[in-house]
Amino acid sequence: MLSPSPTTTVAELVLERPARARVLERLGLDYCCGGKRSLEEACRRRGLDVATVLAVLDLDSTPGDDETDWQAASLEELVAHIVEVHHAYLREELPRLSGLLAKVAKAHGAERPELPLVEQLFERLRAELEEHTEAEERELFPAILAGGGVVTASFEEEHARAVELLEQLSELTGGYDASTVGCNTHRAALEARERLERDVHRHVHEENNVLFPRAAAR
Repeated sequence: MLSPSPTTTVAELVLERPARARVLERLGLDYCCGGKRSLEEACRRRGLDVATVLAVLDLDSTPGDDETDWQAASLEELVAHIVEVHHAYLREELPRLSGLLAKVAKAHGAERPELPLVEQLFERLRAELEEHTEAEERELFPAILAGGGVVTASFEEEHARAVELLEQLSELTGGYDASTVGCNTHRAALEARERLERDVHRHVHEENNVLFPRAAAR
């Protein structure tokens, strides 16, 4: 087992023990698009003490149900997991969350002007994610499984845009503080956005830091 150090990359931490993703999420440390950064650099960007973060990782990232080692799985298994778990989640959750955010903006937008902006920004995110997942299933994943030369740069750029849009959504509403909610629908939308962000981070990590490097090494 890898002994984490300040020079360990954030992606390596999660690849070695997937449960660490939960801790990094809580600390606001990017392990998907920013996974190639060292833990020290990631902490510096967030204004966190790296020694404290290492101690928290050691205490709080106990193994759980999300311990599948996707580096050891076949590419076929990994692609199937991405499609059947992450893409299926997006297809179900994005339309549901659109409806929730529309209701919240209509009910509370007059006194909370950031809520209509959240709805608009989310619709942009939804459109980009839906187009992205379709392109992956139609073009990228078949090419990877066929073993041909695969260029993933544009897909990684789209991942970065999605993560950035999620960050902007969080910033617009001050994170996921439930004390800011105006009704039960607002609470449900807040919780759904937080779950979506966590799933997209895991989704992007599994592609950027596992699938794409393995495909390039074939």
